[in-house]
Amino acid sequence: MPSKRNLIAVLALLLTFCGVLTGCDTGSAVDDANLPAVQNISVAEAKALIDRNAVSADFIILDVRTPSEYAQGHIPGAVNLDYYASFEASLSAFDKTKTYLVYCRTGNRSASAARLMLDNGFAAIYNMQGGINAWISGGLPLET
Repeated sequence: MPSKRNLIAVLALLLTFCGVLTGCDTGSAVDDANLPAVQNISVAEAKALIDRNAVSADFIILDVRTPSEYAQGHIPGAVNLDYYASFEASLSAFDKTKTYLVYCRTGNRSASAARLMLDNGFAAIYNMQGGINAWISGGLPLET
């Protein structure tokens, strides 16, 4: 039977070996905390963002619904870029350095659109959760 001292030595060796395997730094230069990300925000936060940037040429409200949905009513000042009609190809016409608030009807298309924008090098993207439906439920203004 192994001595207590030998068991402790083997245990210490195993723990050290496990720590080396699981705790090694991969040396990756990518720091996820510094990568741009889509910011999901509420309607109230979106309204505050719009109010803070009302006169900024560097702020774009992007409605990714269809043109017929857009014509029924949209956030004042919003630009329409239909998610279903060559959305990704159309992104080259937009300045990647500007700040974008993206919305749709319920928040699904805008989440996908915002992710595509991020993948295409856009850095400042806000996705309005709940979409125009939440905006209307909040009693906020539309223009047609």
